[in-house]
Amino acid sequence: MIICTKFKGDLMFITSLSSKTTLEKLKSDFKLINCYFERFPDGEGYVRFDEKVKKIKEILIVQSLYYPQDEHIMQLFFMIDALRDLNIKIDLLIPYMAYARQDKRFKDWESVSGISLAKMINQFEIERKYTVDIHNINVTKAMKGENLSAMPLIADYLTDLKLKEPVIVSPDKGSIERAKIVANHMDAEFDYLEKTRITGDTVEIKPKEINTKNRDVAIVDDIISTGGTMAKACEVLKREGTLKVLSGATHLLMISNAEEKLNMAGIDRIFGTDSIPSKFSDISIANIIKELY
Repeated sequence: MIICTKFKGDLMFITSLSSKTTLEKLKSDFKLINCYFERFPDGEGYVRFDEKVKKIKEILIVQSLYYPQDEHIMQLFFMIDALRDLNIKIDLLIPYMAYARQDKRFKDWESVSGISLAKMINQFEIERKYTVDIHNINVTKAMKGENLSAMPLIADYLTDLKLKEPVIVSPDKGSIERAKIVANHMDAEFDYLEKTRITGDTVEIKPKEINTKNRDVAIVDDIISTGGTMAKACEVLKREGTLKVLSGATHLLMISNAEEKLNMAGIDRIFGTDSIPSKFSDISIANIIKELY
């Protein structure tokens, strides 16, 4: 859900280090305050704002925490602290939240990194905090923020592709709500992939209820990491007679040979947002910012 809010005044001031490509897609309603990052010979980082920053009262930081995660996190901390020293009110949008899959303790004495990071961010005086399609909502809650969804933007993107009798599919039951949001916006059907163990070594993967033969399918999720799940799903769907299979997510990590894996499986199109900039970033988080402000 998106809560619409407005800064006082007609002009929205905005800054970023990791999400500059997103900010470039915003129109004149937003004024960019440049932030510069340098690295000293000993490896330490340095952050400095444009001098125009001294004239403003409120600002939105858009900082995505993709690889190198720790560098982007420290940049974020330095930016927030510098702006607080200037008594500037801050809103924060984190398009991709690092460590969000580490939300619980599996072994004694281990760090729950996602919750730890959220708690650290929560220590700063920030007016409003947002994440986008976070893997586990408990991380956003620990940050006392709100999670926004890019699924309506994905629905708009898929609608423009003029798919044949599209079916929106989630890789598993746990992600079905995302597929439902996309499908409802498109007035399409949705389903999830169900795993059924046939023998000790054989697992069958197929849509739970809907026959996808002679139809186009878009598999949607919050993250594509190694691409393994999406690749297997594509192979199954193509064997069932599906026409086109598209694979997309809000956050495209595309680790190692994920692209090659998906192409080998027969994926017809890979798509995602610019929460993590890549050649597949056909959808911009800038559209979420426009709705917010």
